[in-house]
Order: sequence, then C-alpha cells, then structure tokens
Amino acid sequence: MEKTRTGLGPREIERDDFERYRVRYPGRRKRHHTWKYKLETFARLFGDRPALIQGDRILNWDQLNRACNRIAHGLESLGIRKGDRVAIAGFNSIEWMEAYLAASKLGAVPVNVNPRFVVDEIRYILEDSDARVLLVEEPYAREAAEAARDLPYLKKVIIYAVGTSPSQLPPGALSLDEVITPDESNPRVDVYNDDFCFLMYTGGTTGYPKGTVWDGEQRVRGLDLMLLNNLLPIVERLPELSEGNLRGIASLFSSNPKTVDRITRILSSDTTRRFMRTNAFKRAFFEFFKLTTGNPYALKMVGAAQKEGVRFLCAAPLFHGAGYEGAFTYMGGVAATIVFLPTPHPFVAREFWETVERHRVHTAVIVGDAFALPLVEELHRAEAEGRSYDLSGLWALVSSGVRFSPHLKREILQRAPNCIIVDSMGLSESSGAFATLALSSEKEIKPAGASLRRSLSPGADLFPCRVYSRELGRDVIPGSGEVGEFLYGGYMALGYWKCPGKTSEDFRVLDGRRWFFSGDEGIVEADGRFRLIGRGGNYLINTGGEKVYSEEVEEVIKTHPAVYDAAVVGTPDPRWGEVVTALVELREGKTASPEEIKRHCREHLAAYKCPKHVFFVEKVPRAASGKIDRFLAREMLSRMKGSVPGS
Repeated sequence: MEKTRTGLGPREIERDDFERYRVRYPGRRKRHHTWKYKLETFARLFGDRPALIQGDRILNWDQLNRACNRIAHGLESLGIRKGDRVAIAGFNSIEWMEAYLAASKLGAVPVNVNPRFVVDEIRYILEDSDARVLLVEEPYAREAAEAARDLPYLKKVIIYAVGTSPSQLPPGALSLDEVITPDESNPRVDVYNDDFCFLMYTGGTTGYPKGTVWDGEQRVRGLDLMLLNNLLPIVERLPELSEGNLRGIASLFSSNPKTVDRITRILSSDTTRRFMRTNAFKRAFFEFFKLTTGNPYALKMVGAAQKEGVRFLCAAPLFHGAGYEGAFTYMGGVAATIVFLPTPHPFVAREFWETVERHRVHTAVIVGDAFALPLVEELHRAEAEGRSYDLSGLWALVSSGVRFSPHLKREILQRAPNCIIVDSMGLSESSGAFATLALSSEKEIKPAGASLRRSLSPGADLFPCRVYSRELGRDVIPGSGEVGEFLYGGYMALGYWKCPGKTSEDFRVLDGRRWFFSGDEGIVEADGRFRLIGRGGNYLINTGGEKVYSEEVEEVIKTHPAVYDAAVVGTPDPRWGEVVTALVELREGKTASPEEIKRHCREHLAAYKCPKHVFFVEKVPRAASGKIDRFLAREMLSRMKGSVPGS
C-alpha cells in the first residue's frame, strides 16, 4: 500500500514509476519520434542553417547539436542517467533549449519550472518530480537554491546566465561552465519513442501545478502534427486569402524572392483558387503535409529552395504550454529557426517588433491580451513618435492560453494587413490545438473555438474532438444552445504524475476511445463550430444557481474604451452563494466609475452575468505565463472586503 500525502499540492501518492504509464506500440521499437533523433538528424541534413537566434547570437543546427552534446556528457558525469528528471527554471533563451535537448539526448526527462514561482512552489515541483538536477537562470538562483536544499534525490543545482557566465553562485551550486565538457560526440544512449520524454507541469494558476507524463510518440509526433492541425482551418479559407496572405504561405517553401513571387502568382490565380475550394485539394494538402511534417528527409527534399528556414519567434514563455508547444512544433515539424527576444524577462514590446523586423520573422507566438495589450501600445507609441516597423514579412501571429480580445486583433491587423492572426485553443494535456483565424478583410472577428470535423474530412482521424454534456450523458446537439465540455481524443499525455485519481477523472474511455476531458466549456453552433465560453472548475462562478464564465465577462469588460485589463472571480455572498466581482485596470489617463463598467456589461450580457462589485486596481494580477492569477485576485479582494458596499 502506497502512502497518501496530505500536504501541499495535488499529489496523491509519494512514489511513482513511468512503467505505470508506458504504452507498448505495435511493431518493433522505433527512435524517430525523439528529440535526440530529431536534433542529430537535423544537424546532418541542415547543419549550416540557423537553429536558434537570440539578439546577436546565432547557432546553426550543427553548432547546437555539438553544444548540447557537451552539456549532455557533463550531466552524465554528474550521474544523470536515462529516465532521471532534469528540472529547468528560466525564461526563454538559447541556454534553456540547450539544457532541454541535452537532457533529452541522454534519455533523461526534462521538467519545466516557472522561475517566478515562490520557494515553496519550486520545492514542490522538484520534490514531486524527484528531480536529480536543477538548471536555473542566474536571476532566480537564490530562491531555487533555497528550494532545493535538503531534497533527498537532488544531486546538484547548476546556474547558467544568458549569453555570458554567472557572476556569483549560491553555496554548493555549480556554474554551467563547470559542467560543460569538450566531448562533442553524440551520447551513446538508446532513446525510443515509447520512453519517458517530458514531465510537463501545468501552469498552476488555480493551485499547485500537476505533472503531465509524456512519451516521445505522444509528445514529439503529436507536436509535429499540431502544426498540421493549425494549418487545416487556413486551408479551408485559402480561396479567400489576399495575395499578401498567400505570399506568407509561399515563403514556407522558398527564401528566394523571385521564387516566392512565382508561387504567390500561382496561388493567387482564379484557376488555383477554384481548385482550392475542392475536397480533392484539401485532401491532397492534408496528405502532403502529413507525409512531410516532422520527417527530416522529406523536409530536406521539399525544402531545397528554403535556404534560411522558417523563422519562428517564441515570445510566450517556454515553461508554459503555448510557448513550449509553439517552439517545439515548429522546430520538430519543419526544422524552423527558433528566435527569442534579447531580453528573456520582462516582456518588452519594442524588442518584439524590432526582432520581427530585424530577423524577418515568419510566425510568432504570444499569450493573448497579456502580450497583445503592450504590443498595440507600442505600435501607437511608434506612430506618435514618427517611427514605423516593417511587418511585411510577418505571416502569422499565433496566440494561445489566454483570451485574445477581438479589438486588439483588429488593431494589429490594421498595421500588418498581410498577417493572419491564429487564435489557438490548446491544452497542456494534449498535442492538439484548434485554430480560429482573423483576417484584416473580415468585418467580424471571432473568439477562439474549434471546428468539429465530420468523419470524412481531413484530420478527423488524427484530431478527434467532441463536445460532451456530463449532465445529459451525451454529445450536445449543434445549434441547440446546450453547454458541453470539450473532449480531445488524439495525441495526449499519458496521465498525471503521482495523481492516479485525477488521471482516472480527466482521462476516460468513451465509446472505445480514450478522451481527455479539458474543462473548457461552450456550445456547438449549427454549422458544427465549437464556441468556447470559458473554463469550468475554479473559473466558473455559481451565482443563485446560474453559471457564469469568468472569461466571458472579462472579454466584455475589456471592450470598454477606458479599460486596459480585467479579472473576474466569484466572491461569497449570503444571498446568492457567489456574486460576480471584477478587478479592473484602467488605461493610463482614463477614468471610469464602477457603475459605468456595470452599465457597459449590461449592454452586452444577461443581468446575472454582470459584475455585482467592481474594484479598480493598479495592476491585474497575472502569472509570468500571461494567465490571470485568480488565487491572487481573490486574495486582493479579501483585503478590499470592507470596500464592497461602495463598489
């Protein structure tokens, strides 16, 4: 009998083993869906093509592979072996990627740690994951070293700095420079698709994070195909895309301007646009990308004219699902060049636009309004100062994880009309993301959602999804207005580490298939499109028996011209159980009253969804990932409790 823990965090048992989760796939064991295989193969095939860029630093695939080997052999000398957990705490950097890939080359298991977590939170993840080594970015070394103290499984704390060497080390810690060896050979470790690949901890914005368990088949191959899943809605709308939009697609295949012009002309022709509307075209596109995405040798063949590679700017944090999945999807799926901002943290909007311009970024990923608000402000500031950014090369701006308000999408598209905004609905527990597009030509910009594809349409077999009502015991009927929970049945995590009960609750078998119950709730429109309303659980407010989704109310509040940001939570009420309460951050120089905010909401929402109380705050609490910190929001409100009558 295993001991059950009753302390901090969601952990249900003290010890766990990957063999509980291991899946035996048909046929002989293979290695091609591992980061070790990807990196070593890309180094052979695309050796001189840029792999990582940060500021003035550029590493090609060969240099990256050699750098990772030097770190891997150093970790091996510290006793790190296949299956050992290697925790990494830091913001986006070349060093973060090297640490992750070096661990993967040994068959060790990277563990993501938010460096902004407090000591207890960091310690929880290190203890929960049974991490053997912690690599931490220098600004966060003191807290991390304190969190790591006296943990029985942790061997060493290793400090790294971005683009330089650490200036000082906590007692007992090593610098990464001390760990790196001169050995640049590929480690002689067999890493297979069914091996433990990644222990990814969820964001933890509503409590301590849970570790999601991944093998290479589900994580590496799943991320390869996530790119295809995001491309499918673009394919559906190819015939209506502008010539500028189509130029971005052409640049996927060539870095030669003349070749890009030629492909764009072909795609823009009336004949091609008519063909794009046929099912034959959609099926051919799907099969072509399924064959080539993630296949190094196919990529080498079809990308012969693409000398520079696709450039993907990862502005979202790598320790968060949106950033990690975006970067590794593009890296593994199309051998893209991953670009990071020169300053790892905090986010600097001016650096973002300068990096897009300087490195001719093709696609970038952000986390909703938390990033979009300062980005739009910087565009306004540049215009007021007579500056401008060349955004002509930016084909797609991808967002996931947090609401991306339609009015902010519109502001960006007005200044980058050739760009497509991809609002992606993804999950930490899945390797599938469902995209909604926004184009500069559209009159109405829709929020995130998913298309529930019919069985004969492209992608239905790889990215199955449904909207299920637990109350009704069946899928919701399109156009009925019934609210259901979004379920995903494709590539997904194997479960939650040390949480067998939670695994059984969220990963279930229905109709003979394993599904992940996401907690995302919404309705299915008559045309089969899932419209996300918000999350259940801690995001859901029950007021007088009525369900209110925090995110739906937040989106309406943020359309008020004086509002910069907003967070909505439920607060206790003796009559209604809970009431809707809003924390509102106003734009600089703007004013509004609580009654004005409430009146604005009543124009767009049913009365029971409108805030009962409105508080103005200097800053809406958000985690480093960009998500609203609802726990901290409730704490702030508890301190303001005496002010409620006046709100």
